[in-house]
Amino acid sequence: MSADVPANPGPGNEQQRALYGESWADRLGRLMAAYRLSQARLAGVIGLSAPMLSQLITGHRVKITNPAVFGRIVRLEELTTDPRVSGADPASIAAVLDEVATSSPVLTTMTARVTGAHQQPAAPQHLEGDLSRHLATLAEPAQLAAAAAAAEAAGASALADVLRRAAG
Repeated sequence: MSADVPANPGPGNEQQRALYGESWADRLGRLMAAYRLSQARLAGVIGLSAPMLSQLITGHRVKITNPAVFGRIVRLEELTTDPRVSGADPASIAAVLDEVATSSPVLTTMTARVTGAHQQPAAPQHLEGDLSRHLATLAEPAQLAAAAAAAEAAGASALADVLRRAAG
């Protein structure tokens, strides 16, 4: 299904790389492969018309100006490692796609907390919760607690907090 991505991208793809770090063809191609979607189905999930999505992929359009559409793309990218998606179960993937399609995402920027001479990015609260839940699937509570203690000893208190929440 990622065969929908053009082999010879247009001139706008360079502008996309300058703005976003990579082209929409690359980003959206990964999403179509991960979720096993056609361009038309991806367009429906993120809330764009199929022709608009095609223009982004071919580089004939450079930007996505609708923040909700961009937010759904970001959310799909975040969920590619979710077991519901990576497990490749079609029903689970369909549920994730429905969840994203009906969402009204709000993107936030990260803020910086200044502690002493260091600046430490502060993740939005919902991301910390997602991260804690994901970490809890990767290690035993005792391992997470030990990692939290090590992070605290190294002066990474925000990381230690996330690890403690993951440990339960």
